[in-house]
Amino acid sequence: MTRPLELLIGIVSVAMFVGTLVAIPWFVRRLPADHFVRPPPQRSLAKRIAQNLLGVAFIAAGIAMLFLPGQGVVTILIGLSIVDLPVKHRVMRWLLQRPAIQEGVQRLRARAGKPPLVIPSHA
Repeated sequence: MTRPLELLIGIVSVAMFVGTLVAIPWFVRRLPADHFVRPPPQRSLAKRIAQNLLGVAFIAAGIAMLFLPGQGVVTILIGLSIVDLPVKHRVMRWLLQRPAIQEGVQRLRARAGKPPLVIPSHA
């Protein structure tokens, strides 16, 4: 007989896997092509707090997906693009310059008929 904790972990793993199969491609397709190179918009304090909480939730889910089923690296990338941290741009640039990540993101956009993302340079 399966213990309740193991069953719960299994259900959460399946839900995260299915959720990321739907949510991540939808999110990547909706990003403007210049999302990673344009200056960020000015937001109120309440909106910045909500934005950072959402970003941290994506990052935490992505880290969990590195060990559970799901698209962990892509989810971390999306979480990092949402949060407002000083190191964000360096980490985003490093991740997006990885050929496998760049290829996967651009393939998702091409399938949706969207223009490729402008990837930040090394500078």
